[in-house]
Amino acid sequence: MKVAFLFPGQGSQKVGMLREWLEEDAPLVEELFGQASRICGVDLLRLSLEGPEEELNLTKNSQPAILTFSALLLRKIPLVPDVVAGHSLGEYSALFCAGSFDFDEAVYLVRRRGEIMQEASPLGEGTMVAVLGLSLSEVQEIVDVLRGEGKVEIANINSSDQVVLSLEKSLLPRVLEEVSRRGKKAMELRVSAPFHSSFMEKAREAFARVLEGVTIRPPRYPYLSNVTAAFERDPGRIRDLLVEQLVAPVRWKDIMDVLCGEGVRKALEVGPGMVLSKLFEREHPEVSVFPTFSPRRLQIAVSEVREVQ
Repeated sequence: MKVAFLFPGQGSQKVGMLREWLEEDAPLVEELFGQASRICGVDLLRLSLEGPEEELNLTKNSQPAILTFSALLLRKIPLVPDVVAGHSLGEYSALFCAGSFDFDEAVYLVRRRGEIMQEASPLGEGTMVAVLGLSLSEVQEIVDVLRGEGKVEIANINSSDQVVLSLEKSLLPRVLEEVSRRGKKAMELRVSAPFHSSFMEKAREAFARVLEGVTIRPPRYPYLSNVTAAFERDPGRIRDLLVEQLVAPVRWKDIMDVLCGEGVRKALEVGPGMVLSKLFEREHPEVSVFPTFSPRRLQIAVSEVREVQ
């Protein structure tokens, strides 16, 4: 039986997410977040503890904050994975876990990635919406209906009944209306730009130049790409796929299918929140995913997973 480490992406952050860990191990929290803050030029510890929420949610801040939170948890988890995968930003956390980047490189990359992505779509012009309860084909119908009214694209295929759209902010009421007409719900995500879509086309070339300056090492654990939902090992191909990930949909449902097919039956969600745990629970109930966002949750997760390692 294999064990996976899963790493969440943007939207999992929230003000106060570090409070229990600061009480549990202040020196480690201050070490990692201090290091990340120096690289980013912003006090990520203060933002994560006190906010304001609007500032934490800026992609240039939320990306390094979430990755650093995941790095903190990895220092606390006395286990090694059989396979790693991350959702969107979480792909960088997964590659850090697998040794493809060191911590400083990973923080620098996601900070620059956030800045470049934000520049590609000015704040307030675009957004992302999670559509709940509709299949991919049903969501595609909504995209087709609205195509003549503005730009809206499929950005994340999270599960059989959760698809995320990237869209012009002005289209938000229409998307909500079309989903409601079909008897389902949709909710706007806590992100500051419409990712994984052609909205990010301007970011592609700029981020490719950033990645050229960073050495990517072959991952020491099997790692699944968001773009291909396949295991990737070659550093050059990984570099190309990380650039492509800016404009390509995240194939998380396919990644869950692959993990299940590979024999994964237990996993840790290494980051804030439990979004990935809930997605797996609905899509593949035979796989137990344990959140680790608090000291108590991590203790339970480690106890459960140690039984099979």
